[in-house]
Amino acid sequence: MCGIFGITDNRDASRLAYVGLFTLQHRGQESAGLVTDDHGSLRHYAGMGLVNEVFNNYVLAQLDGRNAIGHIRYSTAGSSHIKNAQPLVLNSCLGAVAVAHNGNITNADALKTKLQKEGAIFQSSSDSEVILHLAARYRGRTLEDTLARNLPKLSGAYAFLFLAPGKVIGARDPYGYRPLVLGKIGRSYVLASETCAIDVAGGKVLREVEPGEMVVISGGRLKSRRFAPVKRFTRCIFEQVYFARPDSVVAGRSVQTARYEIGAMLARELAGVKADLVSGVPDSGTVYALGYAKESGIPYQTVFMRNHYTGRSFIQPDQRLREFTAHLKLAPIRDVIKGKTIILIDDSLVRGTTSRKIVKNLKRAGAKKVIMAIASPPIVSPCYFGIDTPTKRELIANQLDLEGIRRFIGADALRYLSLPSLVEACGGHKDRDFCVSCFTGKYMEGL
Repeated sequence: MCGIFGITDNRDASRLAYVGLFTLQHRGQESAGLVTDDHGSLRHYAGMGLVNEVFNNYVLAQLDGRNAIGHIRYSTAGSSHIKNAQPLVLNSCLGAVAVAHNGNITNADALKTKLQKEGAIFQSSSDSEVILHLAARYRGRTLEDTLARNLPKLSGAYAFLFLAPGKVIGARDPYGYRPLVLGKIGRSYVLASETCAIDVAGGKVLREVEPGEMVVISGGRLKSRRFAPVKRFTRCIFEQVYFARPDSVVAGRSVQTARYEIGAMLARELAGVKADLVSGVPDSGTVYALGYAKESGIPYQTVFMRNHYTGRSFIQPDQRLREFTAHLKLAPIRDVIKGKTIILIDDSLVRGTTSRKIVKNLKRAGAKKVIMAIASPPIVSPCYFGIDTPTKRELIANQLDLEGIRRFIGADALRYLSLPSLVEACGGHKDRDFCVSCFTGKYMEGL
């Protein structure tokens, strides 16, 4: 669920790209990188860590150019290493090309093996590099022709940004799994993973890039080109459940509004459950809890003090770091908790280890009862399209029934939101507007 940002024809391209990446920091915290086009010469800088750790005024001043693309990384395919930090840059017979990718190419290994047999030498273990080698080997008259020829060879989920001398190109997979939106800052076109990045950079959101669409921006002009037909518009529903910022707009409604409504629907499904207060696991659970409180009439109170200097536990690269981050960031407020029956809402329950620690902390702080309410259905299958959910045997809902999960996390009761309610609250109809494979185990294209 990496974050990508691109801007064209702007004298402050690198600094505005920095602002865009900083706004998207919630989508990945392992590495950050920028590439600018300085009169046909691509200037590249990337490093491990957060955006404000990788870049400073000196670095940004060296990234001259009026076009730029940037990337913040959350690894799914390829290890957490500087060689996999994006954007990736390749010099080929097409000239210099940089790519920033959000998503997961599910046939990357097969394509990579074929390309290596044909002589390709890969510089990283990231699946994103495959498209550059395809483009170098199977060429068209222009870069956009080349991409239109090769993008249909990819399976899985992707939102791409490409930077070449004089142009920026954005492309979205034929299902629209991964988000990509188009906007403008003055006369400059902007492409980003979320609308919030365009808003914060001072721009205006125009529209989503459509599934199977390529937009080519050159000389201040934008051309739209379809490289594949829309197969079935199936946005990842986890954007609204967890990943997207509350001030972003997905499927025509703000994420804040969707999460508030999800909380209200959870309250309707749990009607009759008694408690002294309702609260959320910060930060993503907070809006759900506010919606629940409004609908149920049970007062909302904050039960944890969050340390905002820690990262997001779910997007840490290994389980040890996830648990350590979760432990650091939440401190129980004892006076609020002691002797109370608490409905505690979290966005999802994956392995159950973090929820177990949270419930244990509440009980230690004196909670009488903890009713755990999850604002999404049980996750029973891994995601192959760009979320680092674990194998089936690591998914607690795949191994235990509801009562078994409740006992494992130590809650007095455990409830999940139903899938129809989640889809409805997110602005969809049945399941046709979102990918819900992690909840159903039913995948697209034979996965």
